[in-house]
Amino acid sequence: MNGFEQEDMFFRYPSREEIKAAQLACCGKCCTACEAPAEYAWRKRGVDMAILLEKAIEKELSPTERDVVRDRWFESLTVAEIASHRGVSISSVSVTLKRAQEKLKKALGYAVKYQHDICDETAVSLILGRARVIAAARNFSGDDLSERIRSLRLRDNISCEALRRVTGISTERIKLIENGKKLPDANELVLLSEAFGVTVDYMLKGGKHDG
Repeated sequence: MNGFEQEDMFFRYPSREEIKAAQLACCGKCCTACEAPAEYAWRKRGVDMAILLEKAIEKELSPTERDVVRDRWFESLTVAEIASHRGVSISSVSVTLKRAQEKLKKALGYAVKYQHDICDETAVSLILGRARVIAAARNFSGDDLSERIRSLRLRDNISCEALRRVTGISTERIKLIENGKKLPDANELVLLSEAFGVTVDYMLKGGKHDG
């Protein structure tokens, strides 16, 4: 069972307001490319929680905790690399990470429970873990085209199947592109850039984008 399926176990059906938001966000044609209200709400909740997580990192952590968390989660440095860079012991970094994670869980726990209407602490950890993946993608542009495409998909909390419905590109090809085994052609680049709301230039070269 993957992260998407596990989180779906704790999913609360969207409210009337969320359904309206889903309809407004879509083309209104109710075609096969449209997201169902429940799918939209579930996906948006993950992105919203990632944004809250980023804000909590900025506001709730000490400067040291903030730097260590960003190095570990957003820069994908190992604990040993962080310790070497900061001139401290590995155990010191581990303690700092654990302390930071507890602070973030405490700061966001009630928001998770309210958003998903749950009380299960395991579910809270699972949902915050998913938010961490999305937040990392939001803060990572990728070193090459395949990494950028995967990062953008994770940033928007979109499954390969949902991306297939939006772009018409098969899930198998999307996975091959994300794994660097195939390069998207010109038409696929345009379709992907439109789906993610970024320019083709960003897709090819990286840098900053408005997403």
